[in-house]
Amino acid sequence: MVTEIHPEDRPSAAGQRAENRPVNPAGRQSDHSLWDPLLGLMPLSSPRVLGGLTDRLRAHRLVRGMHPCSVTVIRRPTWFQTNLLVFRLQRSTRTVLVKHPRNERAADALAREWEVLQQLAADDRLDPWRQLLPQAVGYRPDGPARMLAQGWLTGVPADHLVPGRPQDLHRTVTAALSFLAELRRASGHRQPVAERVGEWFEPQLQVLSTEIGWCRSGEGAAGLQALRRHLEKGLAGAVMTQGWTHGDFHPGNVLLSEERARVTGVYDWGNARIDGPSEIDACTFVLAVRGALSGRPLGRLIADVLRAGDLPAADRALLSSADVDPDGGCGDPTVLPLLTWLWHVAGNVRKSPQFGRSRWWVAHTVAPVLEEASRWASARR
Repeated sequence: MVTEIHPEDRPSAAGQRAENRPVNPAGRQSDHSLWDPLLGLMPLSSPRVLGGLTDRLRAHRLVRGMHPCSVTVIRRPTWFQTNLLVFRLQRSTRTVLVKHPRNERAADALAREWEVLQQLAADDRLDPWRQLLPQAVGYRPDGPARMLAQGWLTGVPADHLVPGRPQDLHRTVTAALSFLAELRRASGHRQPVAERVGEWFEPQLQVLSTEIGWCRSGEGAAGLQALRRHLEKGLAGAVMTQGWTHGDFHPGNVLLSEERARVTGVYDWGNARIDGPSEIDACTFVLAVRGALSGRPLGRLIADVLRAGDLPAADRALLSSADVDPDGGCGDPTVLPLLTWLWHVAGNVRKSPQFGRSRWWVAHTVAPVLEEASRWASARR
């Protein structure tokens, strides 16, 4: 039996009641009682009607004939690639976000996300930010109608960046980085990265080698080896914070208050870890903002960092203001951006092999970094 958390029962940030937290660490069940509290919200018909229809038709067909409710498909380019169908379902004052996997890889990603949501709910250190985190509502892991439901978070998406409004842009970045700094101080502690190499970058390198065909031979394989040597050398003396790491903290996953002065919610914790290198979240956000404003993909931004030997001065200043050492605690200003990029790329291809098979994505997100890493290594021989 899985304990459910309903959006309307959400406790205050000052103190989450223990009885409202999920109590089954496995998060798996087979009876229909899980969905009873969401009667009128959750699809009861077979998802076989999804077929080859558009997402909008799929969403409405799933809830056709049920109690009156508002159905909104949440659209994002990456959710097509990760094979997720995502709904906002609302009836009266009850609103939930539901994710439905289209294949086994997507189902595995949702299983991981469910585990993380329960870890978040059980961590007392996060009580001051409880209302900013998605609450675990329910999880149906088996059968054709498998789904994950979580509480709906409200706010203004941080990815609505307007270059012509520098005050709003400044408030957006400041609010996001301030949230991360508070979370890092509450949940983390600094330690030598050398003690975590086996978890913090070797598995990610292996994911690239396994999931991206271009990385298995020739220039791609050489670049991957050069990247490994670069990170091994840099991280050998680095000191970073082990703590809650979102792993995909870009503006599209962050919600803000109307005045953009504070974070009101953070979604998509499927790549999160309780013991990750938490500084990468701030670097992810800063790089994502630069990419959004410049129109340049992440891979080319990181290649620029390697060529210049450092982040742009403005990015360094932002990280420093968030109590993040831009030099990664080792004196090498390329290490933190490279580790950030590695986690981003590995997280994407782990969720969906479609990323690794996309020639455009590999050419703009992966190849520029590995090619520059190879040139970097050759120049220093």
